[in-house]
Amino acid sequence: MKISTRGQYSLEALLCLATATEDKPYSIHTIAEKTHISDGYLEQLFIPLKKAGFVTGSRGVQGGYKLAKAPQEITAYQVLNLMETTLHSIPCLNGDECSKFEICESRTVWEDVETSIESVIHAITLADLVSIYRNIQGESAA
Repeated sequence: MKISTRGQYSLEALLCLATATEDKPYSIHTIAEKTHISDGYLEQLFIPLKKAGFVTGSRGVQGGYKLAKAPQEITAYQVLNLMETTLHSIPCLNGDECSKFEICESRTVWEDVETSIESVIHAITLADLVSIYRNIQGESAA
């Protein structure tokens, strides 16, 4: 599966919000500083994230973004499915892109690979990523 920066950075931005120590909106600039993603790119990413209900946004000096759902309610699949044009790493699995689709001897192998990847990203929640992040932070501090 090829994941673009849109998908990767969206997960990173949501992880930044999920690991926030204060219950307040975080500005694009603050998120950009923490994630090393440009303000402009983050602004583009937060538009669909807000429309999909992953975040809420508020304007003004004290404005910014907060998670709209609990981290355990957001899966990597949901975010990637929103942000990516396709989740198929093998183009021929779309059927219309391969003239041998119906008679392909290796198609079932690639379908199994895709199914395995999908089951993993369906199972990983933002809460899981927070746990991994905190474990890594704990290890690097030691």
